[in-house]
Amino acid sequence: MICAFVTTIRSKSIVPASKTVCTRLSIENLSDILNFLFQQYLFIHLCTHHDTMKNDRRQFLNQMSLMAGIAVLSKPMASAAAIGKRINTLCASGTNVTIYHTNDLHGNLGGLNQIKTLLEKEETAGLILDAGDFLNSSHSLQQQKQVICAMNTIGYHTAAIGDEELSLGQDHLASLVPLMRFNLVNCNYGFNTELSKHIKPYVIIHSGKFKIGITGVGHQVEGVTYRDAITSANQIAGMLKEKGKCDLVICLSHLGYWQAGDKPDNLKLAAQSEHIDMIISDHNHKLLSGPAIKLNKLKQEVIISCTAWDGLMMNRTIFGFENGKQKSNMRSKHFITGQPYGQTFADAFSSLKSIEKLRVSA
Repeated sequence: MICAFVTTIRSKSIVPASKTVCTRLSIENLSDILNFLFQQYLFIHLCTHHDTMKNDRRQFLNQMSLMAGIAVLSKPMASAAAIGKRINTLCASGTNVTIYHTNDLHGNLGGLNQIKTLLEKEETAGLILDAGDFLNSSHSLQQQKQVICAMNTIGYHTAAIGDEELSLGQDHLASLVPLMRFNLVNCNYGFNTELSKHIKPYVIIHSGKFKIGITGVGHQVEGVTYRDAITSANQIAGMLKEKGKCDLVICLSHLGYWQAGDKPDNLKLAAQSEHIDMIISDHNHKLLSGPAIKLNKLKQEVIISCTAWDGLMMNRTIFGFENGKQKSNMRSKHFITGQPYGQTFADAFSSLKSIEKLRVSA
């Protein structure tokens, strides 16, 4: 069937049936065919929804601009899966924000490779975040560079700073930051002059029509000026919601899920917050089968989510919106990397719990 289709489209020039789009395409191979079909899908999708978008002219024009940009791409799409992912992401961007996250990777390249495999299988792209300790201070400089390269390849957007990133000193981390194609965020540390140039107290990332504010906090680390983590996070979160007009505020917290006494942790942060929607943990390697839902000072829900160490798990959280930008629902799922085919999540998670017990008793 494909051969017949190729014969047909090679015999004539193709012009989309629209006065708006008049780019003439010359299709010579299967990749070009897939790219062409993707363009046609976008055109039909946008035209179908034209009536519903009359009241949002800016959104319609932005999507039309995106379609036009894709139409003139010089490099064809590599696969039908990639096209499908782009379509799904575009269609979901009007109502959903998708977050993928990890924590405590500890420089485990094997775990990162498995996370990359999981992400490639996902039908929708999203923000990729990490809650800190992605490096391992006991590794060589070359190994640390390989981890950063792997995170760049995966497409991480933002990461928090953990004690592992600071264990070899601020100058060492400052020398590595230029290699990172992702942001480092922290709002409660004071760094030396060189490192302070590279660390941001927060970032705002656009996901479709939604604005996502992301900040980060950490526990006390020797040699680093420390400000109260909960106070700092709340100040930034309030600014992101009120002045930044962010639809979601995420805190990448390396405080740990729970700490004894008055030490700040993520449970305390959630309870004392007002503007944080999601806290991505961890530090003390708390193993949860899914997110914990807590209430903040205003009795509103805060999501606390952490995955396993060494890249053994990854989480996907989808926030749904309705009536414009009103947050309406949340769906979350943990993935266990390297989970054998046919094994249930419960069985795989039970195996991880056994490993956790051995780590605690060691």
